[in-house]
Amino acid sequence: MIRIDLVVAVIFVLAGLAVSIPPAPAGETNVFDEFFSVPLTEDEAAFIYLGYSAVLVRTAKGALIIDPADLLRDEDMRHFQGKKVDAVLYTHGHGDHFQAAVARNLFKATGASICGEDSVIRPLKSWSGIPAGKIISLTPGRSQAIGEFMITPVRGTHVGPIILFHIQAGGSGIFHGGDSAYVPLKNLKAGLAFLPAGDPSPTASPDDALKMALDLRPAVIVAMHGSDSQYRQLAAKVKTALPAASVLIPQTMKVNVVKVR
Repeated sequence: MIRIDLVVAVIFVLAGLAVSIPPAPAGETNVFDEFFSVPLTEDEAAFIYLGYSAVLVRTAKGALIIDPADLLRDEDMRHFQGKKVDAVLYTHGHGDHFQAAVARNLFKATGASICGEDSVIRPLKSWSGIPAGKIISLTPGRSQAIGEFMITPVRGTHVGPIILFHIQAGGSGIFHGGDSAYVPLKNLKAGLAFLPAGDPSPTASPDDALKMALDLRPAVIVAMHGSDSQYRQLAAKVKTALPAASVLIPQTMKVNVVKVR
């Protein structure tokens, strides 16, 4: 597990400090078991980055899975069985964000609500085997209480419809930008922001992610959905324009704990 204290957090790449995280020793707790069991205070969040824009994020209030695509395998599902997951959220229907079979498996394992952009979620109601009451279409600008979270969808800019997520958990704000280009976010605040830097998105870029960061003013930015060079570009831009923020370029399949307020 990686625990990041904002007092000492750095922009890793630009500081010239290679952060090397050794592989888990044989017999160590599975990463998903660790994610669900690590203790959290009210001002902390744990997350696992899976790739693309796929993240698992948990606060002291509950847990969410966002855009898991096909990055969770059938054999992973036993680690989710019976765990408290409030919702699985989907920004849009592209294959690197949404796969119906994974949504169905996550529901079977956790009973979580399956939520997202309407054109993605609506077809699930007729053939997925998920009860209609557990499939929730989210409308931009219309907040939805799910478990202990208040989720506000934001209309993004992409090839086809996309929604982004502002998530309120108690006093903590979390933002997830899918792989959208910039959209105005000045009316929102987030201590933790997952921001897309580019590849293979035709719309996201380091410049657009920076603009989102300047609106949101997060304490921690997690770079996602981009190349290593795009992550470095984003980190450099944030260091200049928003020096109080920390940029985290996460390894996949690692538990990170960060302060969100």
